[in-house]
Amino acid sequence: MRLRAWPGLAALAGLIAVLGACASPRPVAAGAPAPLAPGAERAERVAEALVMAARAESAKDAAALRQAAARLARLGAEAQTPEDGQAMARWLEALPEDPAAMRGRALGPAYRSGRLGPGASQQLNQTFLGGRSAQVVLKVARGPTPRLEVRDQAERQVCRPVATDPVKCRWVPLYTQRHVIEIANTGPEASEFYIVFD
Repeated sequence: MRLRAWPGLAALAGLIAVLGACASPRPVAAGAPAPLAPGAERAERVAEALVMAARAESAKDAAALRQAAARLARLGAEAQTPEDGQAMARWLEALPEDPAAMRGRALGPAYRSGRLGPGASQQLNQTFLGGRSAQVVLKVARGPTPRLEVRDQAERQVCRPVATDPVKCRWVPLYTQRHVIEIANTGPEASEFYIVFD
């Protein structure tokens, strides 16, 4: 008795080949930030988009700036300083004429840019809600990666992450309180960065 080939076998093989081609990694442009893992936290995604926008604006790369601006609009990041607000306004101008659908988020992470010379440090105060996961992410735009430390009102150190880019710090405050965030540049040159609070 001869066995007949299943008619759908060739179609199945073709489908597997197509899916395999779709799953292959896309090349990353030189100088572009590495793609984030699918489960990356919102604060990390904001930090990555901020650095991408700043670099695209500096390089006059309109396509990359549109992409970064679209990400920032979707994430709903809020600037904490007038200078950062002006930069965000410039970046959002790169979006198409009707971006309203992407600007629907009322609340979102807050951020600010910073610059520290060699050996300099800075302290920021930020209130985080008790019982809710808190996160601080620092992403370097240019220069060395600063050291980051977070302390609560009782001066207890809640987080001192390893200085790798991006620097990520996550904890759950026992109650709503103001925290001190200390950033120190121990490198030999100036460091420019964005810090995101979520």
